[in-house]
Amino acid sequence: MDITTLIDTDSICLELKAQTKQQVLAELVDILDSSGKLVDKDQFLRDIWKREEIGNTGFEEGIAIPHAKSHAVAKPGVVIGISQPGIDYGAEDGELSDVFFMLASPDGDDHHHIEVLAQISSKLIEDGFIAKLKAAESVEQALELLTDIDMQQSDSVCQGIVDQSPEPQSALKQRLARGKEHLLFGTSHMIPFIVAGGVLLSLSVMISGHGAVPEQGLLADVAQMGIAGLTLFTVVLGGYIAYSIADKPGLAPGMIGSWIAVSHYNTGFLGAIIVGFIAGFTVNALKKITLPDSMVSLSSIFIYPLVGTFVTCGAVMWLIGAPIATTMALLNEWLAGLAGSGKVLLGTVLGAMTAFDMGGPINKVATLFAQTQVNTQPWLMGGVGIAICTPPLGMALATVLAPRKFKRDEREAGKAAGIMGMIGISEGAIPFAAADPARVLPAIVAGGIVGNIIGFMFHVLNHAPWGGWIVLPVVDGKLGYILGTLAGALTTAVITIALKRNVTEEEERLAVSQAYSSVAGEGVADILAVTSCPSGVAHTFLAAKSLEKAAHSLGIKIKVETQGANGVNNRITEADIKKARCVIFAHDVAINHPERFTNIKIIDVSTKDAMINAVALLQSTR
Repeated sequence: MDITTLIDTDSICLELKAQTKQQVLAELVDILDSSGKLVDKDQFLRDIWKREEIGNTGFEEGIAIPHAKSHAVAKPGVVIGISQPGIDYGAEDGELSDVFFMLASPDGDDHHHIEVLAQISSKLIEDGFIAKLKAAESVEQALELLTDIDMQQSDSVCQGIVDQSPEPQSALKQRLARGKEHLLFGTSHMIPFIVAGGVLLSLSVMISGHGAVPEQGLLADVAQMGIAGLTLFTVVLGGYIAYSIADKPGLAPGMIGSWIAVSHYNTGFLGAIIVGFIAGFTVNALKKITLPDSMVSLSSIFIYPLVGTFVTCGAVMWLIGAPIATTMALLNEWLAGLAGSGKVLLGTVLGAMTAFDMGGPINKVATLFAQTQVNTQPWLMGGVGIAICTPPLGMALATVLAPRKFKRDEREAGKAAGIMGMIGISEGAIPFAAADPARVLPAIVAGGIVGNIIGFMFHVLNHAPWGGWIVLPVVDGKLGYILGTLAGALTTAVITIALKRNVTEEEERLAVSQAYSSVAGEGVADILAVTSCPSGVAHTFLAAKSLEKAAHSLGIKIKVETQGANGVNNRITEADIKKARCVIFAHDVAINHPERFTNIKIIDVSTKDAMINAVALLQSTR
């Protein structure tokens, strides 16, 4: 969630009246309540105090970040207050606190806490930011500092400053945005399986020279490796969507349910997505059930996975699986009935189905229909072979023609998609379709239709049950096959470019927020760090940001693992430990799995030390 959607001029107070900690918390809660963020301000204030009992949220440099997750919060909110004389907040350094950020999150919404606090942390470590905020002469000036928004004045300036802060997202948009984040979390873990599996399978076909999957010898073994990757990716997709929603207890229900859906009912990747959400929400619902103290320790490793798997698989087996299987059978019968009709109509249907879900059940119905008749009616595979490769080729072409329409990671994915398209792997377009289905799916369907029809019209004969240009040696009518591929890919690219919005500004903001970022790859970092605090929120991420900034200034590659309220992020691996010269434990609670670091130098400090002395701490590792 972007902090700019949570802060406006009404949520900033430059002259707090409070003189004590009790008074300042009450005053900040009143501001939240008056802005419509709370349903019960008294309850929220009690929840704020419960959080303070875990650990004082007063930091150095006069900063305090009181925060709580509560049923009393109607909508997420942030309020900023400044006390000119300062307040004895009980900060560890003994100094008065004068800058306050109060964060209100709906109960159960860990992601809001994490995202907003990470953004606040990035602001707090900017040189001179606190001094500028204290010196702000108007709430508009303070808002500009907090959100990086240039407050433009209109013709009505003489009547007062116009509030141009962004409109808060509706509850529906927030839920859709959260669902998209879960989906992208799953696809990010799925992509390596598609790439590894697809490339291995296609290479085995290409080297064999027969345009078919090898059945014996070394190439057959390589093909089986590829098939394994393309079989497992749906399981990984569903499992990690559930993991994103419900953390580790959702992993087993998501993976097992997806495997049942795909292997028994041919639901493809679309079914895996549905099952992943079912599993995640099921486990989340189970977590809300109050368990006896004697059973709490078993909940995450036994009760939630067991019951979640049963409910998820039951939903597949007894509710959604059979209808999907029946739908697939009906589609096969319908296609068989179209075989005797005009080529344009059949090409439209086959092209759309082949491109639509890129290796999923609808794609499989269309491709199997053509593949099973490759010996008697190779013209069917002539069109379908083109439609197989147009989705990834079209998306690759779009990233080249209009790079500003795509994020940096999408442009990188476009390179892999181009290779996969050439060797007949439709799944290369899945990351794009999963991230933006409303714009990408219509484009790839249109491209598949155009390519398939051109293949039919040029009487292309494909004697291999495969697609892409690797089958060109066994294609009659190569010119038509190539023209169909180029036309279909261009159609997909043009429509995608027309529908997608420019994301340059978003990328620039992302680059700024990641100026002091942690290493994400394995075996690259010189220094490792693990941060953790009692609540898993404020100190955890402030310490991480401080270490990242210090490492950037010293030219050190650092990888920081945060053990926060939303689980472990940027997990440190064995490859990282072998490469790095030491690890910093910046924590106020026990570190999870410290046994990983038995063979590496450990520097053990508190989160406070990491926030105050990050540069000296890193220099001591040399």
